[in-house]
Amino acid sequence: MILIISDDQGFPDYGFMGNEEVQTPNLDRMAGESLLYTRGYVMPVCSPSLACLLTGKLPHEHRITGNDLSDNRSSRGQRGELAEQLLSSPTLLPKMLTDAGYLTLQTGKLWNVTYADAGFTHGMTDTAGRHGDAGLGIGRQGMEPIFEFIDAAQKQKAPFFVWYAPFMPHVPHTPPKEILDAYRGRGPTPAAEKYYAMVEWFDQTCGQLDQYLEEHGLKENTVVLYLADNGWDGKHGQSKARAKLSPYELGIRTPMFVRWPGKVAPARDDATLAHIIDFVPTILDATGVARSESLAGLNLTDREAMQARQTVFVESYTHDIADLDAPEKSLIAQVVIDGQWKLIAPGPVNPDRPFSSVPSATALFNLAADPLEENDVASEHPEIVEKLLSLQKAEWNP
Repeated sequence: MILIISDDQGFPDYGFMGNEEVQTPNLDRMAGESLLYTRGYVMPVCSPSLACLLTGKLPHEHRITGNDLSDNRSSRGQRGELAEQLLSSPTLLPKMLTDAGYLTLQTGKLWNVTYADAGFTHGMTDTAGRHGDAGLGIGRQGMEPIFEFIDAAQKQKAPFFVWYAPFMPHVPHTPPKEILDAYRGRGPTPAAEKYYAMVEWFDQTCGQLDQYLEEHGLKENTVVLYLADNGWDGKHGQSKARAKLSPYELGIRTPMFVRWPGKVAPARDDATLAHIIDFVPTILDATGVARSESLAGLNLTDREAMQARQTVFVESYTHDIADLDAPEKSLIAQVVIDGQWKLIAPGPVNPDRPFSSVPSATALFNLAADPLEENDVASEHPEIVEKLLSLQKAEWNP
């Protein structure tokens, strides 16, 4: 099993999502071979999203609401409180898979803890740091650690799980010259061209991974899952404040897919709501590992349950955590997506980064007619606002 997590990638920035400026032939092919949900939702910044993937919980439950502690206790080498909070979760995906007999590999992003702390048997991040330290070399410096790990697992005839979370297309946008040259003059800005080239570079690494599986006869027996950890504004980067670290669609929406040959029929679903907390139950069910009934996420491959879902929730916080025991002290917005309706309710605190943005008052959008939230219709539909606020109040229980 392989979990692919791209880093800071906007939901429109794939060929299969209709983007004609960026080239993603490998992800396009993989998505076409998968059960694809184009309306997936994640948290708007890295560390909380990755904690959701490790625990199957929302940030107000796992309490990793931001990337750093606000009083600078979280400087490099001093992230003990964040690590303790994460590791206190009763559900920790890699540990559960390891305990079930899987060989488990961590590469790329892993906040606050080492691979061994999180329960992986193998990994690249062996010093607890801010992003993942040595793990961040994966992808940008090649894919050999993953190939060597799978080779070893095959020799041991052991099932394997790979966490592939490269620092891509995340800044610094430093794509190879040959990729960047193909985008020069094609994007709205030189910065956008570098970002598009990074997206293609990331796509190439996914192609290398898929080619390895095929050449070694593993493609038909390997489950591959994909999502981005949070969004990005491909055209404007952080010069406009409605993408990363914001509760708007460019900050929290991502396509998600599961490829499981012979088990899950390929299909594209542009209506059903998928969510980052669905990945833990999906992976545990696929591997036969028992999971707690307290996990609220759904199995992405359970089409009946997924299509019956009407509502998902997203939480948007300040970059820095004010109080691990009181998530509301960092809360800048709560989001409810109910069918095609989306409500953004401002929280009690203001954003602490200039490129984050929330509406000044509770806002309502019809995503079917207005996918990038240009027209707030809250005043026209007070009954829907009241309904969605009621749903959010029931969900929120810090």
